[in-house]
Amino acid sequence: MKDLVRTSAFPVHPLELSSQNNMAENKVGDNDIDYSRWMENLPNEKQLIPLTDLVIPGSHDSGTFSLDKNTEIGPDEPCLIRTLGRCCGCCGSGGCVKSVVHNWSVTQSKTIYEQLTSGIRYLDLRVAYRSKDKKIHLLHGLYGWTVQRVLDDVNRFVAENPKEIVILDFNHFYNMDAATRHKTLADMLIAKFGKSLRAPRGDDGPKATLQEMWGKAETIIVIYHNTDVVNAHPSFWSAQFISSPWPNTADVNTLMDYLKEHSAASSVSDDAFHVTQAILTPQTKTIIKNICSTLKDVCARPCNRRVTAWLKTLIETKYKFNIIIADFVEIEEFIPTVIRLNYFF
Repeated sequence: MKDLVRTSAFPVHPLELSSQNNMAENKVGDNDIDYSRWMENLPNEKQLIPLTDLVIPGSHDSGTFSLDKNTEIGPDEPCLIRTLGRCCGCCGSGGCVKSVVHNWSVTQSKTIYEQLTSGIRYLDLRVAYRSKDKKIHLLHGLYGWTVQRVLDDVNRFVAENPKEIVILDFNHFYNMDAATRHKTLADMLIAKFGKSLRAPRGDDGPKATLQEMWGKAETIIVIYHNTDVVNAHPSFWSAQFISSPWPNTADVNTLMDYLKEHSAASSVSDDAFHVTQAILTPQTKTIIKNICSTLKDVCARPCNRRVTAWLKTLIETKYKFNIIIADFVEIEEFIPTVIRLNYFF
């Protein structure tokens, strides 16, 4: 642990104090931490290990900051909710239904560019073709930005920070049944990123290192959960290259037990990216009980508080992390806490 970086942005937990004397005192002030270039600034030995051995902060439902209450309720919502949105709209109550959907669908407040500059390197993207404007949008209950706008933000970031690797995980598709719609999205990705796309290169894709990717100027990994599209585009990664077990609980104690079980080093493979979903999922009864509140206040705040407190205590190797995602990633020092783990494991 001689390369451990200590900063006030990375609080020292009391459990660490007993071993602190055995660690090098390489102290850096807050102003020296550049979260927009944290990968570039990792110690040399971390630049030479597989991407699956890095600890990478990600955002859950990354595009929900842009959800628009003026759009129609999306096809990912149950038929009953969509019907209520339409019918209540006729009597002037549609806005109330959409407000509730919005309050419990928004999981991020920062734009894509802001997330990336603050340290996020994995984006969870759910998209849908919207018939009204014939464009592909972000979706989670309501429609958000167009995908083109998302790609513009990503492209701006990697142009400014050419040694940062960004993983785009397109894992949910709605109203994309027509092959032409997937082709439109694939063409957009290739046109925007071109030679910056890192191809999986067989089964060893996730074992690529930062220095290897830097040498080829490959900064974008696209994971696309559609077999036909991946077969037609060798620069895209299939779903087999990522594991993302979903806790599906609104109880923080249940979540913590789940995370500890599924983050055990013995249960995490090196052959694929592994996502730790550090999130609470509101159940129907959660929303009914807190109908006037939001996912941020009921779920994200207590979740991030518990998760980051736990992560700050970890100085042992019985756990293995790769990508850790959260809602409202700016809460409770989630991002610096996750990046800090690269100096322990």
